Amino acid sequence: MLRRTGLTVLAATVLVDMIGFGIVLPLLPFYAEEFGATPLDVTLIIASFSAMQLVAAPIWGRFSDRMGRRRLLIGGLFASAISYLLFAVADSLTLVLLSRVAAGAAGGNISVAQAYVADSTEGSERARGMGLIGAASGLGIMIGPAIGGFFSQWGLGAPGYVAAGLCALNAIAAIALLPESVHFTDKGRREAAAAHEAASFGGWLRTLTRFPLRVLLSVYFLTITSFTAMTAVLALYLERVFQMDASDMGLVFTAAGAVTVVVRGIVVGRLVKRLGEAVTVRFGSVVLGVGLGAVVLIPNKWWLAAVIPLWAFGTGILFPSLASLVSQATDRNSQGSILGGSQLAGGLGRVLGPVWAGLLFQQVAIGSPFLMAAGLSVLAFGMSLRIPGPADSAIDAREAWAGRMGVPDPPDAADPAT
Repeated sequence: MLRRTGLTVLAATVLVDMIGFGIVLPLLPFYAEEFGATPLDVTLIIASFSAMQLVAAPIWGRFSDRMGRRRLLIGGLFASAISYLLFAVADSLTLVLLSRVAAGAAGGNISVAQAYVADSTEGSERARGMGLIGAASGLGIMIGPAIGGFFSQWGLGAPGYVAAGLCALNAIAAIALLPESVHFTDKGRREAAAAHEAASFGGWLRTLTRFPLRVLLSVYFLTITSFTAMTAVLALYLERVFQMDASDMGLVFTAAGAVTVVVRGIVVGRLVKRLGEAVTVRFGSVVLGVGLGAVVLIPNKWWLAAVIPLWAFGTGILFPSLASLVSQATDRNSQGSILGGSQLAGGLGRVLGPVWAGLLFQQVAIGSPFLMAAGLSVLAFGMSLRIPGPADSAIDAREAWAGRMGVPDPPDAADPAT
C-alpha cells in the first residue's frame, strides 16, 4: 500500500510540475511576440511542448522500469526547473522554443508517477491513487495561470523564475521525503531484469497491442480526442452563439477544472470500490458523450452550469479508471513502459482532436465537432463493453504469460493487480 507520505510527495510533484506549466502557458503568446514571433510561430512553440511530451513519456516510463521511479521523478523536477529558467532568461525566439521543448521532455514523467502508484497499490486503491495524481495535475493547471498573471507585472519572463524555484524546491523535498517504490528493492531489480515483458521494443509493442490493452488504449484514444476536440473549439462556439468573451471562458474552464479536481480527488476511488473500474469506464464514457453533445442543444449560456459538470465528471472518473486498468493488464516490472505507452495514445488524441475539430468547425458547421465528439464517446462506450472483469483479467494475464515465457504461471499470478 502506498504510504501517506509517499502519496503526498508524489501528488506534490505532479502539482508543482503542472503549476509551472500553467504559470507560463497563458503568457507564452505575448512573450514570444516580444521576440517577433508570428501567429504560426506561437502555435508551433505551443505544440512543441505536447509533441515532446508525446515522445518522452514512453522513454521516461521504460527507464523508470530499470532504474527505479524515485530518481526519475527527482530528475524530472530538476529538468523542469532548468526549462523554466531558460524561459525566464530567454533573449531570443530560439531560446523560448528550446525552453518549451525541454519542459515537454521533463513533463513526460507523468507516466513515472502513475507507475509509482501502480507499484504500491492494489484494487480500488489503485484507481483512487491515479485519481489523486489526476486531481493534483488539474489543480496545478487551475492555479498556475493566476500565479503567472500576478508575477507578470515584473516582466513576462519573471514567472519563469517562480516556476523554476517551485520545481527545484519540490525536487529537494522529494530527495528528503519520497521513498523508492516498493518493488525496487535489490530483489525487485533482479526480477525486473529477468522477467520484464516489455524489456525489448518488440515486446513493448506486442504488449501494447494484445488484449485487453489494445481495447483500453483504443477507449482512451477515442475519449481523449473527443474531449480535447471540444475544448479546442468551445470558446469559438460560445462566442458566436452566446457572445461570451475571454473572461467568461475563464470562468467556464475554472468551473470545469474545479469539478474535475473534486471528482478525481474524492469521488473516483469510492465509485470504483462500488462498481469496479470497467463499469466506471463505461459510465464515464456515457456521461462524457452526453455532456459533449449537450453543448449544441442548450438554449442560453446559463445552461452551461448543467453541462459543464457532465463532461468534467465524465473525464474525472474515466481517465483514472483507465490508467488503473492499464496498469493491471501488465506485469509489475513493466508498469512504467506500458503506462508511458498509454500516454503515447493519449498524446496522439490530444494532437489530432483539435485538428479535426477545427476542420469541422470551419468547413462543415460550428456545432458539428461537438456532435462528432459525442459520437466518438458512444463508440468508446461500445468498445468498453469488451473490457474484461477482474476474474477474466486474471485468466488473460496467466495465459498471456504462459504463451510468452513457456511456463505455467507468472510470478504472483494469483494477484493480477501486481
